[in-house]
Amino acid sequence: MISLLIDEKIHDIFRDCCEKLEIDRFIKNMEDLVIYDMTDGTRTSTKFEGSDAYFDGGLFVMRFVHFLKVLGAKNSYINVIHEGHKNRVNYEDIYEGMRRHVEMYRKFSIMDKVRLRFVGKHDVCINPKYTSYDLRKDIKDLEDASEKYSEHTVHFMVNYSTRWAAEEGKEFFSTLPEVNVILRHAKGYVNGDMWLYGKLDNNSFVYAQNGSSDVNWSDRQIIMLIALCLRSMMQNKGTHMSKKYEGDEKDVVRQKREIELSFIHKSFYENSIETKLKKRVVIFSSYGPEIYEF
Repeated sequence: MISLLIDEKIHDIFRDCCEKLEIDRFIKNMEDLVIYDMTDGTRTSTKFEGSDAYFDGGLFVMRFVHFLKVLGAKNSYINVIHEGHKNRVNYEDIYEGMRRHVEMYRKFSIMDKVRLRFVGKHDVCINPKYTSYDLRKDIKDLEDASEKYSEHTVHFMVNYSTRWAAEEGKEFFSTLPEVNVILRHAKGYVNGDMWLYGKLDNNSFVYAQNGSSDVNWSDRQIIMLIALCLRSMMQNKGTHMSKKYEGDEKDVVRQKREIELSFIHKSFYENSIETKLKKRVVIFSSYGPEIYEF
């Protein structure tokens, strides 16, 4: 049984988060938000073992996508496995976690009217050496069954690499929407082969210190995470290659960034209403870093 927060409650929480973060026109701007969520930290954020950790991570993604869809975002990207993952010692656990997700995501896509797309090299087997189950048929079935939904499309990177996107998959990849926020859990970098070829020219970077484990995040915390991604997008809009400084704008930037060393650090965590451990997210503006705890 899939149980997700009702739309009205999601909007109420989101409005509260955006007011705290001083975000204007948040409903309208959500239409432009495209997040590339680089999920990570599922093995170390909980005590789950084996495929249980990855199954839990898939539950986090489901809630994250549901909130994005309800709030008006049209597209999102989720990293799952890149081509190099097949060489990892725990690849069987990752693969088993994905296999366990299939039926759950089938029901979710129907219930939420979300389109599922799987992006990567799928003309070769992706199953581990000692596993005969071929997940590619499930992937194709999920795509076909959800193709009619248009409110939100989530792009899952499965057996993906930047090399594939730049070469074999170039024609298909060119048709996909651009990303304006990279959300990275647990680590402060983007792996070379997980770069979205040609889709990140106007991106901003959001670092979530906490892993993407479902059991560790409350609904309110995930919604605040989305609000912070929106703030990051808006803080950096128009700063990529086409930036023009008007009036005393350069002087303001110089004063805040170089002299004041602008650094925002705010906490919205409330013990009285929050049941989960505190989360921390770092975003960046033209003036400097902003750290938020919630």
